[in-house]
Amino acid sequence: MMKKLLKAMMDSTSEVMETMFYFPVEFEEESEFLNIAAMAEKEPCLACFIGFSGEFSGSFTLVMPENLLMEMAVNFLGEPEHRITHEHLTGTLTETLNMICGNALTRFTDKEPFNLELPRITSIPSGSENDAFFLVRTPDSWMAINAAYET
Repeated sequence: MMKKLLKAMMDSTSEVMETMFYFPVEFEEESEFLNIAAMAEKEPCLACFIGFSGEFSGSFTLVMPENLLMEMAVNFLGEPEHRITHEHLTGTLTETLNMICGNALTRFTDKEPFNLELPRITSIPSGSENDAFFLVRTPDSWMAINAAYET
């Protein structure tokens, strides 16, 4: 089930990043989250968490460097960089995760719809054995998604 969920997340991430933010992306599956945490230590990053329930329950966490988030906010909001505030950055991050998850979960099943929690800013997760991770490369940066689910 995790492979199917990750495939839906990758397809959704690609679609959202390309259509909403004008960023082509490439994926590195099953990245070691310790490496992602190390990457996040090298530059300022923000993380966002969203939980879901339905056919099964779980959560996604999106980690992204602030410089990529700034570019995305400028593209998404149509404002010059000097007008982008921290609230714009966190709002862009939470909305990005919300769009990716909503799109992915819709693709995942034809059964009852999933319920999404409100996305919220969180700390960079350490992950666990039941989690899956993938690294998303953009032309000049990266982002990472941690997926965890319960049956």
